[in-house]
Amino acid sequence: MSSEVDTGIEKRRVSSETTGLQSKTPDISDIPIVDLAPMHEMDTSAQRIVAKEIYSACREIGFFYVMNHGVSQAIIDGAQTASHDFFSQTIEQKMLVDISNSSFNRGYIPLHGEKNNSTSKGDIKETFDMAIEIAPDDPDLLAGIPLYGPNQWPEGIPSFQSGMMQYFQAMTSLSHMLYRAFAQALELPPDNFLGSIDKPLDILRLLRYPPQDVVDDKDQIGTGAHSDFDCFTILWQDPSGGLQVLNRKGVWIDALPVDGTMLINVGDMLERWTNGKFVSTVHRVINRSGRERHSMVFFVAPNYSTPIECLPSCLPTDGQPNYERIFAGDYIVSRYKDVLI
Repeated sequence: MSSEVDTGIEKRRVSSETTGLQSKTPDISDIPIVDLAPMHEMDTSAQRIVAKEIYSACREIGFFYVMNHGVSQAIIDGAQTASHDFFSQTIEQKMLVDISNSSFNRGYIPLHGEKNNSTSKGDIKETFDMAIEIAPDDPDLLAGIPLYGPNQWPEGIPSFQSGMMQYFQAMTSLSHMLYRAFAQALELPPDNFLGSIDKPLDILRLLRYPPQDVVDDKDQIGTGAHSDFDCFTILWQDPSGGLQVLNRKGVWIDALPVDGTMLINVGDMLERWTNGKFVSTVHRVINRSGRERHSMVFFVAPNYSTPIECLPSCLPTDGQPNYERIFAGDYIVSRYKDVLI
């Protein structure tokens, strides 16, 4: 028998081969590695090859690794040092920046403070979220536009804010490169999305997963089965492993860490934008490594007022899109209500 996972936009089938907590080690072709080197150059023919590889990956699995992504190891190490310093604080110190203190979904979420599907009992992870810095006199903040507001910064870690901001800026640059690649993959002008990301709703999330020595309940794991509700996601993960992806056959496969790469996945917003041509893939985390698992996730989303509607190159022959038009910020706000406990 098979089961289903409710992603928030539709239900996805899980094969009886891996129903529950099992997964399979992937073949090398299951999650491809895309070399972004041509995207740093002006070689349009080489960029078209990259775009073709990304198109294929987004159609077939919804995940792909990228190498030559341009983010230096020093910036990654600095962010990881800051992350470890934060999570090693006492719970009392971390709760000073609890996300409930913020009207803008920024700050700390403790263990079991979030659930990613309707059956979850609370994820076995703790997180810290930050976004772009918003000035006190910002017009959108003064107008009360949701999600635009100040970050919360923990006390007692002098290098934390600078380490996070450097990594955030590096992720922003990489996301712009990927926006251009996605546009070319969809046969759109390379700058198609760039006018909608000057004040993006990007979120940088730090995560710490304690080891889960006994895993006997699929409704209480590191991160429950879900799809991301942003446009696309950029993941850095440590060598612990634990990320599993639900492939098109409904089989859970391991998305193992690959040295020198970032892992990219399609989010629900990009699925809506492409009218289902690119599919947002269900995934989960089970930390069986016997040690802490650390990762950094950059959720990429456009400006709040960006209309998410079928792109011209994705419109079906009958002219009827599968999804209704919605503003990016309204969509994100509606989905946040489903995950915070």
